[in-house]
Amino acid sequence: MPLYEFVCRDCQKEQEHLVRGSETPTCDSCGGTKLSKLLSVPAVAHLGGEAASPRPMGGGGCGTGCGCH
Repeated sequence: MPLYEFVCRDCQKEQEHLVRGSETPTCDSCGGTKLSKLLSVPAVAHLGGEAASPRPMGGGGCGTGCGCH
């Protein structure tokens, strides 16, 4: 079941609902049925460690002294 973000048009509360098919969720706060689906932005997780190093400069990434250039 996909998870969607909604905002209630009656009380303006933002909330998440698991919705399947043509199911219409109700507001957790006021019980209203006038919910608008929000545009969700996917989350990108960074799992520890250092940030990726910048792209290598030059022609191939192995450096200029390797003999392949």
